[in-house]
Amino acid sequence: MISETEITRTNAYVALGQKRYRVAHITDPSLIGISDVAILGDKIIVLRRKTPELVLLNLNGTLLDHSVELPQFVCGHGLRSLAFERLAVTDMDDHKVILIDADLQEIARMDCDAHPSLGMPFNHPCDCVQGPDGRYYVADGYGNSTVHIFDADLNHMKTFGHPGEDPGAFSTPHSIMFDRQGRLCVADRENNRVQLFDAEGVWLGQIAGLHKPMALALAPDGLLLVTDQTPRLSAYDANDRLVGRCRTFSTYAHGLAVQGDGTIVIADMNPDRLTLFMPVAPTPT
Repeated sequence: MISETEITRTNAYVALGQKRYRVAHITDPSLIGISDVAILGDKIIVLRRKTPELVLLNLNGTLLDHSVELPQFVCGHGLRSLAFERLAVTDMDDHKVILIDADLQEIARMDCDAHPSLGMPFNHPCDCVQGPDGRYYVADGYGNSTVHIFDADLNHMKTFGHPGEDPGAFSTPHSIMFDRQGRLCVADRENNRVQLFDAEGVWLGQIAGLHKPMALALAPDGLLLVTDQTPRLSAYDANDRLVGRCRTFSTYAHGLAVQGDGTIVIADMNPDRLTLFMPVAPTPT
């Protein structure tokens, strides 16, 4: 049962490029142990590690009066919106990814039957995304240094990446998503970069100048948003040029999602809370 909620409007403001945002922090006991966040329809969905569950909020940050337990989970890590109002939820310590529908019920899964393996699916995975062609890509990040590709029927097709620092190698691939150009973006956390690949895993380039990047998301205008452990949020345009940067307000901005109106939602750790960056209309001149 979700208890009393405190929404603190701090009157703090941040800027990313030409856009200005008002900051609001949402704190509640039900958000202790927060790991990641996603937008599903008209709801914010929060993944908790502690007593694994999904916590539901309205888009304005108001907590709803129920949550969805995840009894099949050991330690939730990643949460990402997919096509057709589905979510991918990653369990890093039971080595699996489950797909859930709009009713937050499991409909399919990718797992290793609790037999983790070096270099193979899975070994403490972090995040999962669906590509434009319907295939699934899993950042297998804490035990492995790989990305696995599955077809639309969840059959394992191929794996790319290996431990190291050279192009195409990883050290904790922590977050994964596609940008507007169809590039697969991987937050290569311990190598302090975001690596860019085509849909087959061919290396295209990288974005450096980051300190342990944590989470990736796309803004409505196509900007790539990246949190890191500075802690800060950076915005990059289609040419991978840094166009905006601001501080985040906890030690780790571990999860990231963006609403249709451009509101940026951050799953913060230490202190554990949800932070909203809400767009402010330009002041008439």
